[in-house]
Amino acid sequence: MLEKSKNNPLIQKIEALEKQLQERQRTEEVLHEYHKRYERLVNTIPCALYDYVRWPDSRSRFIYISPQCKKIFELEAETIMDNAYLLWNMVVPEDLERLKQKDQAANQAREMFQSEVRIITKSGRKKWIQLTSMPSSETFDSQDIWSGVILDVTHKKEAEEERDRLLSELQRALAEVKILKGIIPICSYCKKVRDDEGFWNQVEAY
Repeated sequence: MLEKSKNNPLIQKIEALEKQLQERQRTEEVLHEYHKRYERLVNTIPCALYDYVRWPDSRSRFIYISPQCKKIFELEAETIMDNAYLLWNMVVPEDLERLKQKDQAANQAREMFQSEVRIITKSGRKKWIQLTSMPSSETFDSQDIWSGVILDVTHKKEAEEERDRLLSELQRALAEVKILKGIIPICSYCKKVRDDEGFWNQVEAY
């Protein structure tokens, strides 16, 4: 029977091992909670998070992209990581060259990259996406890893386009009113228009 003494080396070793085991269990519990929180975030927030690498010869690769990418691109994360060019090919030709130039310039300067481009998904849906990324302190195959976020900004861009359309129509209408004021007698007080017979009528009736 082992001597039950704190001075017994074997007892001390067993107690030390038990303490290490308890600490390891607590660490695993904390890591498990962090993992659950991470999974909840990447599967809930309305955007796609990604790690991206671009080589000097223009090759590129997503070494990570969160599952939310499917809602934006209609592609699974694994498919995008296997072939990044599937996303490049979705970009409409009018925006593709601008995107490539911004991507190259940001990589050369190691400054924040941001761009808004139009894409057409495999189902034929037209969308606006916003890409934003920054170089991290880590590398992959000797190249900087760019960590970023992709947002579907279709609703915002459509609202902006509708606003611009209405503003253009308003400006055109105002220009027409100014022209009409120069050739049609309008009362500055009641805003009625005088017809050829000398009677004053409401603008709508005229």
